[in-house]
Amino acid sequence: MHIAYMPDRGGSVHADAASSRPGGGFTTLCAAAAMGVPAAAASPLGTGPNSFAVRQQLVEAGVEVLTPELVGDIGVVIQLIDEDGTMRSVVTAGVESEPSRSALELIELCEGDVVHVAASDMTNAHAAVELSEWAAALPPFVTLVVSVSPAVAQVPVEAWETIFPRADVVTMNSWESFALADILDANRHGSTIRSYLRPDAATVRRSGEQGCELQTSADGPIIPIPAFDVRTADTAGVGDTHIAEMCAGILLGYDLETACLMANAGAALAVSHESALPVPTRAQVENVLETGVVTNILH
Repeated sequence: MHIAYMPDRGGSVHADAASSRPGGGFTTLCAAAAMGVPAAAASPLGTGPNSFAVRQQLVEAGVEVLTPELVGDIGVVIQLIDEDGTMRSVVTAGVESEPSRSALELIELCEGDVVHVAASDMTNAHAAVELSEWAAALPPFVTLVVSVSPAVAQVPVEAWETIFPRADVVTMNSWESFALADILDANRHGSTIRSYLRPDAATVRRSGEQGCELQTSADGPIIPIPAFDVRTADTAGVGDTHIAEMCAGILLGYDLETACLMANAGAALAVSHESALPVPTRAQVENVLETGVVTNILH
């Protein structure tokens, strides 16, 4: 829902426009597939109408669905998008909150694969245990990317303690990084996000118009990755797109600094138009990298 302003508590505002479309992990998977890398969904889908629509659209985007159907449907997110592109959201849980470790362990992983686990899928106790323990046991030839989410406060601390020692890359925006740092410090006084990671793990902090910051190891310098100049139309899905482009860059064999620059280009394309869809193509991302110019991909 697009609104002119965020109403005060107890107030109301009429939306200028409203639409319904898949997002979240759907955006991430489709954006990765649009970069020309094989992408597969390991999150549960259900038998309901939303799941049916998403499954069809994933197949059309070239994304393989690896998990069996569960009875029920996926959750719904209500997003309020202000005129300046900022967003607030309310999320209802669905079958995606019921992952099965036994089903996940049946997935055949190959050397060089990238597994992305979103913290937004670990906001209930069952999912947090199943996903964090499965991810923690991933073989060493797989790159594990963990993304922190706006729902960071709802993720059990035990999940961070389980998954972070295995993570190869942790990506978050500035607000999420500060929120998570406070949570981890409260759990173990004097600790930081880095305290929970291996020394050789990388962190990526997305900072909107400033691009992102990369630290490839605990003792490495913080590397600023520049953003691309663009007028913000809609921030919905920009984080999902950034994560996808970075993961695709890793799969394409680029170093993490280059992958993050690709991610900044993809994110700039994502915010240039309303909605995270359509996702940018590899040709569009490469054009931004070559020219430095971001154009609205809907035009």
